[in-house]
Amino acid sequence: MAQITRRDFLKLAGGALAGSLVSSKLTSLAQGEKDSPNIIIILCDALSARHMSLYGYPRETTPYISAFADRATVYHQHYSGGNFTSTGTASLLTGMFGWKHRAINQGGLVLPEYAKTNPYSLLSTDYFKFAFSQNPWSDRLIGQNSRAVDKFLPVTSYSLREENPITRIFKNDRTLASIALDDFMIPIQGDTAGSAILSTYYKKKAMDTFLKDKNNSARYPDGLPEILIGGYVAPYLNESVYNGVYEEVSQLESNSQPYFAYFHLFSPHFPYSPRREYLKLFRDDFSPPIKPIHPLSPKLHKDFLNSKRTAYDRQVAQIDEEFGRLIAKLDKIDALANSYLIFTADHGELFERGFSGHGFHFMYEGALHIPLLIHAPGQSSRSDVHSTTSITDVLPTLLQITGEDIPTDIDGKVLPNFGGAENPDRPIFSVYAVDNSAFGPLKKCVIAMRKGAYKLIAYLGYKNFDEVFELYNIETDPEELFDLAAKEVDLLSKLKQEFQSHLEEANKPFIKK
Repeated sequence: MAQITRRDFLKLAGGALAGSLVSSKLTSLAQGEKDSPNIIIILCDALSARHMSLYGYPRETTPYISAFADRATVYHQHYSGGNFTSTGTASLLTGMFGWKHRAINQGGLVLPEYAKTNPYSLLSTDYFKFAFSQNPWSDRLIGQNSRAVDKFLPVTSYSLREENPITRIFKNDRTLASIALDDFMIPIQGDTAGSAILSTYYKKKAMDTFLKDKNNSARYPDGLPEILIGGYVAPYLNESVYNGVYEEVSQLESNSQPYFAYFHLFSPHFPYSPRREYLKLFRDDFSPPIKPIHPLSPKLHKDFLNSKRTAYDRQVAQIDEEFGRLIAKLDKIDALANSYLIFTADHGELFERGFSGHGFHFMYEGALHIPLLIHAPGQSSRSDVHSTTSITDVLPTLLQITGEDIPTDIDGKVLPNFGGAENPDRPIFSVYAVDNSAFGPLKKCVIAMRKGAYKLIAYLGYKNFDEVFELYNIETDPEELFDLAAKEVDLLSKLKQEFQSHLEEANKPFIKK
């Protein structure tokens, strides 16, 4: 799986450097008014809705999030734009599917012409704009428009690692800082990123300090959670991170200016390392359905997959409790009285078909079905939306609730319950194309299309697995146990034709004339 190349980076960075529940509240909020709502996004990296008891998972993983849902709108069929951070987060920020924004490679960037299609540029200047991402790849995406961010915390904030000096040197261009460290500042032979060299040093320093207190190692017998992305390593404690979120929101609340705050938190992303007390959970006889080994998978044994699933579920349980503590503290300072709080994820996680994790060729529900809960100011009861929605819908909804114009060239739609209408005929796309150039037509990729009850998965350009299609009825078969491609021939043909029409249209700007 190819990461963004230096040439692709220079193309992207160079261009970037150049260049009805609450409806009564929505229409009344004109920009600049003192009662303009705050917006808080809390995104948990790799949190799958399929592993949340809120959405029917058999293990009680999310009781605190379920309690929060009692005063929020809960979206039950919400999909990511991809199965790893770059594509999924870019879809959230731009309101576009991956085949348009083109952050499709690992660590990839949004095309320069779309770099300012995000909340930081489109929300009124009356808003104070805050950003914190523990994931270097989403930090990089926000960094494409860092000059529009009023306060932009380093990735290492609230972790056990000190800030990298390169970030301070390039404080006005975080995207350049991020990629410069990997590819330019320390050029070495082989595939090892430059950041990996310094990361080893920083991690050792952090761990030496942490382990001076013997109680710390006892609290984390399976090791600490760590940010592990492309050679970047930073150990952290979730309790410290969530305390940091509270501190930042408290500071924002102390100002009279309305604010937009985006928190991209790393857990429950691998490695799964919850505190000791959570290791006692889920010692049960739960056995997920056995699914066929996928031809493109590494063919991991089901016992290994189930052990990873349990470790992940325990990590989710800790995140749930940390989130519950955070909400309780925010309530004490009345932070949600005039705030929209959006809880979501960038993608999910899989433990099936011989594969564990995300960001590979698999576009099944565990990887794409993500949570979305939105609490509106003053909301005290729950509302549920069961129609299919997309991560691309977040941006237009933010613009709707703040009274801003919505760009006409985005794919997202305003969410139901916030001014948008349910549309069962709308196709929603999720793109995996790490092996494809960001500047060419999509030829080697996996794309999922969800429309109504059905989901089509298309595998294109893979050796011995080209033009392969799977078809599932998600409403009757949410575990995707029964591929209907051979049985529902007419339906498959119809959906394939629609999918190919959309793909051809998306590829047009990238075909050389």
